[in-house]
Amino acid sequence: MMQVISQNTREKMKGLRYSGFGVYIQGIKSSLASRMAYRGDFIMSMFIMMIVELGGPVITLIIYNNGASFPGWGVYEVLLLQGIFLLSRGISFPFFMGIVWNTISRVQEGTFDLLLIKPRSILLMSIASAFDSEDLGKLIGGILVFGIAMKNLPAQPLHNWITFFIFFIFSILLMFAFGLFMAGLGIVWIGNYRIYDIFMTVMEFGMYPKSIFTKSFQTITTYIIPISLLASYPASALLGKPNTNVLLALASAIVFFLAGLWFYFRMVANYTSSGG
Repeated sequence: MMQVISQNTREKMKGLRYSGFGVYIQGIKSSLASRMAYRGDFIMSMFIMMIVELGGPVITLIIYNNGASFPGWGVYEVLLLQGIFLLSRGISFPFFMGIVWNTISRVQEGTFDLLLIKPRSILLMSIASAFDSEDLGKLIGGILVFGIAMKNLPAQPLHNWITFFIFFIFSILLMFAFGLFMAGLGIVWIGNYRIYDIFMTVMEFGMYPKSIFTKSFQTITTYIIPISLLASYPASALLGKPNTNVLLALASAIVFFLAGLWFYFRMVANYTSSGG
């Protein structure tokens, strides 16, 4: 009987190992193992990443300490918003945004074909082979800013937290969509790392309350390129501030994500290898 149970357990573990999730976990393990060979460099890189991420919150503190402010937002409310933005980046960048530089560099080097011949989804292989452990410093920075903000703000009711988590899931979904668009463009514009810089600049608008922008710009950043859902909507939900046209904003995020998926696989279908 014990032998049968043991055999079933081994079969399940083997199945998990070769599942999509198992492939992804193996990719993370391989990346961490390679970085642990130089632990000092790894720790220093994470620390630098964290310091860089704290630049926005530090500027916010300087603004408020000099008597200026964002209308309708206290200093710790803005820090909460920026902490949420950094948390979203801190989850996205190490765990799946590596697909961008992975795709761009592989297409440039002519090794993208090696992922195409794998018996797995090209999207899964691009993500699994691009885990960036150094970007965990972004996550640490986000946790730090978020924790400081929450410590200095009143406790929020449960329903605010539930709404916040729903919006935060959409924030991660949007980050994934941005990654898909950047990776897709990386297939067309070979070796052009400026794609990354352009999208990062656009996403930086999500670090500030949408109320500080003009009505027309708010429309663009909510329904066309839904940057406001990266942090402004989740922060407003957690703080109990009103969010307008919530369902329409969430629908635009879903459309943006589906468009990102379509665009990525369309670009992969048009890929003609390094000799094309």
